[in-house]
Amino acid sequence: METPPPRWVRRLVIAPIVFVVALMLAVLSPLIHLVAAIIDLIVDRKHWRTTRFVGIGLAFCVVEVFGLFTLLTVWIGSGFGLFMKRPFWVRANTVLTGQYLEMITRAVRFYLGFSFSCTVDKIPDGPLLLFSRHAGPCDSFLIVRVVIRELGRVPHAIGAAKLQWDPFLDIVGERLGFHYLSQNPADAMAEIDKIKALATKVGHGETLVLFPEGGNYTPGRRIRSIDRMRERGHHDHAERAERLQHTLLPRVGGAIAAIEGSPDATVLFIAHAGLEGIHGFSDLWSSVPLRRKVVAHGWPCSIEGLSSELTERTRWLFDEWVVVDDWIDETLRLHTADLPTQAEQAPDDVIAGTAPGST
Repeated sequence: METPPPRWVRRLVIAPIVFVVALMLAVLSPLIHLVAAIIDLIVDRKHWRTTRFVGIGLAFCVVEVFGLFTLLTVWIGSGFGLFMKRPFWVRANTVLTGQYLEMITRAVRFYLGFSFSCTVDKIPDGPLLLFSRHAGPCDSFLIVRVVIRELGRVPHAIGAAKLQWDPFLDIVGERLGFHYLSQNPADAMAEIDKIKALATKVGHGETLVLFPEGGNYTPGRRIRSIDRMRERGHHDHAERAERLQHTLLPRVGGAIAAIEGSPDATVLFIAHAGLEGIHGFSDLWSSVPLRRKVVAHGWPCSIEGLSSELTERTRWLFDEWVVVDDWIDETLRLHTADLPTQAEQAPDDVIAGTAPGST
């Protein structure tokens, strides 16, 4: 499931099947919802977990039908794709993606029972490289939604290849210049070169979204990452990683490649807190309703004058990531009534996290 099938299979086989199945489930959603509610009345009246997760699944079906239908109308309107790269149609695809993510995140927030707010310090109008923390369910959707609906920018995202199994994300990602990569690519340098090439195309009013950690944070993944650094002789990196309590040490390749591709861009760091302790479906199942306030904050950092030396850029990225980690720690301490503390996290999570951009 990590590697999606060829493009023609995704377009001619998977997309029609997903549309038909999603449409059928959307039509039957009232009945399915009723059955789920009856189950919860009998076995889970306190948490209503079956109803919540069935509701999320049905919401995805409804939104997928909406998304695929509107993608088709945009394709027809753009001359059957002939003028898809023109500004008007790029904007149309951006607005459509923003609406898709808005509906998804509203459904997830409603059924899981959490609120979300994000503040961003003033940023310039030029090209933007967004480096975000990656942890918790649907956080990548929340971040890209912020880029489109709150910052008013065209997103270009680096995401997990398995997201291409979803027809909407596959098609709109192609139209907006997303790049989907495997968690452990066979040719890592080729993937880094693609990220650099994508960054060179980020222009005024556009944003490249990247999750430098390479996957969702979990305590188990943090420990394994530190152990691998020591095994490879990167003891200084291991020491830095140990000082990070809420994040993983960034993978240097993709972030540095983005900076090299767009040296005049501004880097926007985004941190969020509130989804701590949720590292897999079992955590989510046992935690709902979440009753949490998820808060995020972004601050710009100019890279003008940053040394071209790899070691200096790596040190700069690691130093900035300490700021991200410190912000999370401070936020958790200030909002102990609303957000879970580090002590509430699973002490030994051995389940591998998901790939970058996954939900």
